[in-house]
Amino acid sequence: MNTPTATRTLAVAAALSAIALPALAHPGHLATAGFLDGAEHPLTGLDHLIAMVTVGVYGATIGGRALFAVPASFVAAMLAGGLLALFGVSLPLVEPMIYASVVVLVLLCVMPMSRNLWIGAVFAGWFGVFHGFAHGAEMPADASALGYALGFVLSTVGLHAVGLGVGLALHRLLGRGEEVRRLG
Repeated sequence: MNTPTATRTLAVAAALSAIALPALAHPGHLATAGFLDGAEHPLTGLDHLIAMVTVGVYGATIGGRALFAVPASFVAAMLAGGLLALFGVSLPLVEPMIYASVVVLVLLCVMPMSRNLWIGAVFAGWFGVFHGFAHGAEMPADASALGYALGFVLSTVGLHAVGLGVGLALHRLLGRGEEVRRLG
């Protein structure tokens, strides 16, 4: 190999190694691992993902104050559930309630008699406790509780925002009250 080719090869290898990022395959690699672990949890479980997007869709389906109140109820209760797990409180039926949340929240979106702010806030809050408990119970031992909580809250709020956007877009396309029922 001649000198210019070797120099170029070495320069390319150095540049590529300079932009390499850690794999983050296990918790605790970075000071932000708590935040990253918390942020990824709602995004990596299909049950959490569907439920959290559906909370936003349901809030948009009701409209008005529910655009904020239904997702806020979920997030507040989720934080409470996370604290229960961190303090070692036992909560039965966590996984079955998370699965039930997917079914019930989707049904609430497609049932016309469920278009009520209080029904939405109560169900969102009830299921939020179980989702939060699951998040708190799965927090890595070396993670910062505050960073982890901030991560899963911001990720959840983002998923609620996606659901609100979907619900509002369906409202614009199909008209109030019929948007989600037609999909169900």
